[in-house]
This record gives sequence, structure tokens and C-alpha cells, in this order.
Amino acid sequence: QAQATFSVSSNPNEVTHYGVTEVMGRVRLEMTGGTSQGSTITITYLGINITNTAATGITVTATGVLAGNVTLSQVVPTSGTGGQVILSITAGATFSGSANADTITVDGVRADVSAKSLSTDIQASLSSAPSTANTFTNVSVVRVATVNESLVILVSGVIDAICLTPSNPRLTITEGSAGVFVQYVTAASGSAPPPDARAKYGANNNIRVNIVLSPLPTGTTLTWPSPVAGTVPASGRLELISQSASGDSALYEFVTVNQGISDANVESFVIIPAVAIAPATAVPGSSTAQAQLYPPNPTGATSIPRFNHPLINVPADVLVTINKCTTNLLFPFLTNAVGVGFDSGMAIVNTSQDPYGTVPQTGTATLYFYGTAAPAAPVTTPSIAAGAHYAASLSTVAPGFQGYVIAICQFQYGHGFAFITGKYNSGSVYDVAEGYLALVIPDTAFNNGVRGADPIGHVGNGSGENLGN
Repeated sequence: QAQATFSVSSNPNEVTHYGVTEVMGRVRLEMTGGTSQGSTITITYLGINITNTAATGITVTATGVLAGNVTLSQVVPTSGTGGQVILSITAGATFSGSANADTITVDGVRADVSAKSLSTDIQASLSSAPSTANTFTNVSVVRVATVNESLVILVSGVIDAICLTPSNPRLTITEGSAGVFVQYVTAASGSAPPPDARAKYGANNNIRVNIVLSPLPTGTTLTWPSPVAGTVPASGRLELISQSASGDSALYEFVTVNQGISDANVESFVIIPAVAIAPATAVPGSSTAQAQLYPPNPTGATSIPRFNHPLINVPADVLVTINKCTTNLLFPFLTNAVGVGFDSGMAIVNTSQDPYGTVPQTGTATLYFYGTAAPAAPVTTPSIAAGAHYAASLSTVAPGFQGYVIAICQFQYGHGFAFITGKYNSGSVYDVAEGYLALVIPDTAFNNGVRGADPIGHVGNGSGENLGN
């Protein structure tokens, strides 16, 4: 009896970067001649570990004369060269003579590709024991998978001022390649698998996306929406499983009504969390956002699929920045020029205490000097409480200075007054005295952090500021 001969082929899968339990493509052996011998055929998945068994998804199917003569003998999770599936073949099955009639197919092998680089091809090699029992007539090494990108994260952050109605950021989650997102089982929300769901091969959960933020500034919270529709009509969506109390983390689960459509398209989801700011307690600061496929390994060690997916992007993108609403005061001219005999007094008052129900605010003012003999660094005042003021003479805070000063107050409703005195003659009598109100530069928080050059409603540039007192 001649040894059995087999033609070897595969149907490679696209597998996900960082996946710990990714499904390898089908390996198929077509008998083309001879008679089976009592033997084994070993399929070695080169350079990777197998993470499941026959009880959790690996299937071996034999047809034609091989039916009933092929069994899964052993799964070796890892060997010196890779995980192995060992098939046991009984003697006496003679080729039927019909093409594609006598076959062996191996499906559902899940393996850890998390250490493999993008675009890596996963190969499987075949060997026979005894070596003379089975011959592979075309190839003995086939490609069973290629590692593809997992996720693409795009963050469109916002800058919100404490005193304004906040705008909301956008976090766009896109699968790295078609077919990354899959629903195998009933979702946490109760959404059933689609009618065309993929074969599970041991799967017991769906693809999830974990969103992690750096701590949100005090007084700021996010509420994450659900569900989030995808960009492919009548297909996938993300459903919120949970979020933290402040909204600095959120966990989403992928569900779909048609896995075939989902697998044929790169799906994208635009998530817009709602920002809420408590003016009485809010403090300035920023928070960054990252995301990853979930659950992780090993904390989700019984979950299939699971991932060794890092948080991306690196560095993290800023999702939300919270700024104080400030008052920006311009003192157009102040002088304490040496030898001239002039001095200037300046006062800043915090008027956030009023009879209108305004939340009282407290903060410092930072004085920026521009002109002759300006101090080497800005001068910061002591904290100015609501209803209180700060006053100083230029000869005390910036001796010899002449020019203009911009004061940035860390509170709303700040106002300023300046008083210039001069002595043309010697003695203690002031010959010249003049006072004015400081101008208020429109709060840059209302203009994306930029000082506006045009009056409100003016079209064009260069017309000057629209300042008041």
C-alpha cells in the first residue's frame, strides 16, 4: 500500500495586533493518492502559543474515506518552535479517486500574537510521523494569519472656561482594519448576536473598548453617551457598559446587527461625552484620553477574545482643558521714571461679590510690565478676595519703570484704577495729578485663548480692540 499523499492549503485570517486569543486561518489537507498509514500529522504554528483546546474551539473535520479515521490527538500549547495540533490517522483509508472528496480541515485554533509586529505573517508547518507515512505534495508550510492594526484613536479636545457653558470634545474610535470589531455573544445590554454571527471557536465575550483619562480637574465631570452609532449604516454600534463617577473612564462594548457588513467595512465611532462644570468648586486643569481593546490579559484570563493592548495614543492627547475666567486689565501708562519726579499708584478691585447672586471668586493678579526698567519677572499680588482690593505704588513694586502694564486677574469682574502724580518743583507739593480707569481686555477664554484684535461684529482684521472699563 502506497503512503498517503496530501495537497496542503490554507485560508489565512487577518488577526488583531496585541490579540492573545486570535483565530488562525483554516488548514486543509486534500488526499490525492495512496492509503492512510497508522501515523500522526503535526501542525506547528511557528513562533506563537496556542491558547485553546478541542474543548474550547479547535475542530478537526474529515470527509470521504478519511471520515472516522482522523482524530485530534493532542494540543501542545507551546513547544520549542510553537504551539502544535497533532492529528492521529488510522490505517487503511484508500484514496477514493475523486477530487476534493477526501479531506481533513483544522479550524478554530486560537493563538497569542500579542508580541508580533504589525504585518507579520504567521506560518504553520506540517510534518508526519513516521515521516514516510504521509507526503505533502505541494507545500509543507502555509500562511495562516497576518497581524493587522487594532485601533486608531483621534481626539478633538476642547478648551472650556469655568464661567461659560462648556463645549464637548470628540473621541473617534476606528478599528485598525476591517473585521477587528466582532460580536460573538449577547451583550451586557441584552443585545443579541447578529443572525450571521461568526463561529465562536470558544469565544465568550465581544470586543470591548476601554477609555481611560488622566484625572479630570476638580469640579469637572464627563457623561459618556450610549449607544454610539457607527459610520456604516445599519451595522455596528458601541454600547456603554460602565463609567466612573467623574467620567474619567468608560467601557464600551461592540454590537452589530450584521456581522458580514461589519467585517466588510472599517467601522468608526464618534463619541461625544458631555462636559459639566461646577463653577463653585471647579479649578483649572486638563485631562488626556487614551483607549485600548479590552479585556486585558491576564486579568481577563478566562475571556475570549482578550488582549495585551497598551493604552494609545502615546503621548496621550488632551481631551479637555478647563480655564479660569479671568479679567485682563490694561493700564496704558504708568511711570516712576528716575529723575523726573513722577510716581504712579494702581489699584485692582475684585467685584465678584454683588447683590445679583454671582458666585464670589478669589484669586491673585499677575502684573506684566512692558517698557523702560521693567522688572525681570512678572509680579504676582497677594490673593484678592471678593469685595476686596489690592493697591500699590509703582515706586514700590517696579522702581524706575515707565510703560504699560497688563494685569491678569484670576477672577471675573476685576476693575482697576491708576493715579499718576508729579513734582516739577522740589518739595513735598505735587504739581501734577491725573487718574484713569484701567481698560478691560476681552477675556481670552471666550476666544480660544487668543486676544481678539477686532471689535465684536467687525469683519476683517486690524481695527483695534473693543475695550471698556
